[in-house]
Amino acid sequence: MLPATLSHGSHAHRLHVAVQAVRGAGDALLAIRGEHVTSREEGDQLKTSVDQAAEGWVLGFMRGSLPRDPFLSEEEFEGRGVGWQPPDAFWTVDALDGTRSFVDGFDGFCVQVAFIERGVPVLGIVHEPVEQRTFVAARDHGAFVRMSDASWHPLVRRGAPDKPWRFVDSVPPKGSIGELMSRHGAGFVECGSFGLKLCRVAEGHADVFAKDFRFKLWDVAPGEVLLREVGCRVGTLRGAPIPYGTNEVRFAGLLATPETIFDDVVKALEAVP
Repeated sequence: MLPATLSHGSHAHRLHVAVQAVRGAGDALLAIRGEHVTSREEGDQLKTSVDQAAEGWVLGFMRGSLPRDPFLSEEEFEGRGVGWQPPDAFWTVDALDGTRSFVDGFDGFCVQVAFIERGVPVLGIVHEPVEQRTFVAARDHGAFVRMSDASWHPLVRRGAPDKPWRFVDSVPPKGSIGELMSRHGAGFVECGSFGLKLCRVAEGHADVFAKDFRFKLWDVAPGEVLLREVGCRVGTLRGAPIPYGTNEVRFAGLLATPETIFDDVVKALEAVP
């Protein structure tokens, strides 16, 4: 069951299906956690048989329930090796975000999906299996978190963050971002997966996620919906919005902060040699 605010909208059925899909995949991931998995390194990413299995579950469940909806999913897209022509509406699927955390026995992995309409993310769902929490947001209808006891609570971030800001990442950042942290005496919050880092900003446990690396649409789309609904902003390190309606899937440099400090962080990064 969804919160009342989300259960009567035009996308209520999609949300219900998506929540079932990510939670089911999360349970399966927990069931095989700690077991040996086949893995390989591809560039800066770790790929495993579990990534493929989790994606197969999520896609199978969602396609069976939403047969007319197109999907852009990590393993399927990268396996095909062909370009992307976005339809007017489609889902992004990242069925195991934080693979390295999962394999190494850490808690920082998640299952996340998003629905995009006319180039705008309108639904975002991120499930945190270890904590049994599911973050759900619908554009202009708010953000909520389902707790381990199945109760739903509004996701509300407090006002402008106090200084020093708290940065979130897997390891303390280096380069210009690390220099900015040092200059501001910033705190550090450790978190594994991309999707959960965005959730940490959305729920107010961190203030800045800034990373100079290559990311894909499925990494950021679910978190962007959550962040927008709680008064935060997502873009590139240069401050540009992320385009979801083009044939580009990969981008460089991500920044997520509360709206009130986004431009300040962009300017501060530009000022670092």
